[in-house]
Amino acid sequence: MYLDDELIATEHLCCLAHARAKFKYASEQGGNKDTDFFLDALGELYQLEADYEKGQLSTEQIKACRENLKTKEIIIKIRSKLDAMLSDVHPPRGDLMDKALKYLHTFWSQFFAYTKDGSYTIDNSIAERFIRPLSGERKNSLFFGSGKMVRVSAAYHTLIATCKMQGVSALQYFKMFFREIVNGRRDYENLLPMTIGLGNNKL
Repeated sequence: MYLDDELIATEHLCCLAHARAKFKYASEQGGNKDTDFFLDALGELYQLEADYEKGQLSTEQIKACRENLKTKEIIIKIRSKLDAMLSDVHPPRGDLMDKALKYLHTFWSQFFAYTKDGSYTIDNSIAERFIRPLSGERKNSLFFGSGKMVRVSAAYHTLIATCKMQGVSALQYFKMFFREIVNGRRDYENLLPMTIGLGNNKL
């Protein structure tokens, strides 16, 4: 779960989409009506994030919005409902709902750590979309052959995904990268898709 035991200089965020998915699954498979409350409340938070993106707010503006009363009220009502349903006096609930509630409770701080910084996102859906090709390759190829090839594949897909995020041509990037390497450059921090000097040229 964690990169380090002591959490030194590390802000851990959990993907809120995963928590929402568990409640949705509990609703569809378990038929628990209390899921509607959580799905609606989480939907309100997602709507706020969509509004920030649509308004093209800066990270500072997003942080200020996340600290406002409206956001806090939504989070507080989710916490209140969660505590009530986890209390000893609450009637029994289905296994799927129980798992969803305990999951949200266990990683509560990590789920809402995104409100601390405007550059954080409410979920990691973007990252998951970019690693999907790697997951497909892993399943299709069955075996990488060696630990070295695993690292090569990870580096390759990381660069491809970074090119996509930066809006530059992966082909042009690799051409420029290897040309610079042949010429003797080893300042790798300046040879990344966002630092090598390519203009936007979509794939």
